[in-house]
Parts: sequence; structure tokens; C-alpha cells
Amino acid sequence: MAFNPCLKSILCALGQATLDALNTVLQAQLVVIDAQIAAFTAQLAILDILTLPLSATAVVAQEAINAANQVVGLVPLGLISDCADLGDLNVNLTQVLDNANADFQDIVTDLNRKLSFKDEINAGLEQLAEVRQQFSDILLTIEECST
Repeated sequence: MAFNPCLKSILCALGQATLDALNTVLQAQLVVIDAQIAAFTAQLAILDILTLPLSATAVVAQEAINAANQVVGLVPLGLISDCADLGDLNVNLTQVLDNANADFQDIVTDLNRKLSFKDEINAGLEQLAEVRQQFSDILLTIEECST
């Protein structure tokens, strides 16, 4: 069945040679669309492989930062400020936490970038599927007109 009666009227008014040429062009376009869909699907698989360890690393890193923050916060700064060794330890722990937090933010940023790219690829796949369906509908209409 045609997806648009007007389109069927227009296509059926064309000669068989024109319908055959249009059929050939649309078939070729379907091959291109299918190739693009396959490429997008492969990119999604690659991104899944890349995001899985990043997601796991982000969780572990956040847990480590939370645990370290609890350790640093156990002793009030006022109590350790007079003790040079503990003061240095606190400063070192704070620096390590700051560095770990920066690294964690880099991981999260990279993960978010990859997830955003995944969203773009999925949107592209949806658009290609719509165009593919439209071409398939036109091809069905051409077939109806040819019989």
C-alpha cells in the first residue's frame, strides 16, 4: 500500500522506463542507508566497549574519593595545626584528594562526552530508519504501479 495517495497517482502516471529508473535509484539509496546504519551500529558497539570501563572507573573513583574525604575529615584542623607531622599529612592528603578529584572529573567529562556522542548516533539511526521506511514505501508504490 502507498503511504500517500497523491504520490501513487503521480508515480502511476509515469512510464515504465521512468519507474524502473526511479526504482534503481531508490534501491541504490537503500544500500547506502543500510551501510550507514551498519557503520553507526558499529560505532555504538565501540562506544559501549569504551564507556563500560569508564563507568566502572567513575564509580570506583568516586568511592575512593568519598572514603578519603572521610579520613581527612576525622580530625579537626584545629587539633592538628600545632603538630607539624599531622599538619603536613593533612596537607598531603588534601592535595592527593584534590588531584584525585580532578582526575575523577576528567573521567566523568570523558564519559559524558562519549555518552553524548552515543545519543547523537542513536538520533542519526532513527533518522536513517525513517528515511529508509519512506524509500521502502515509495518502492512498494512503484511496484504497485508496475503491475
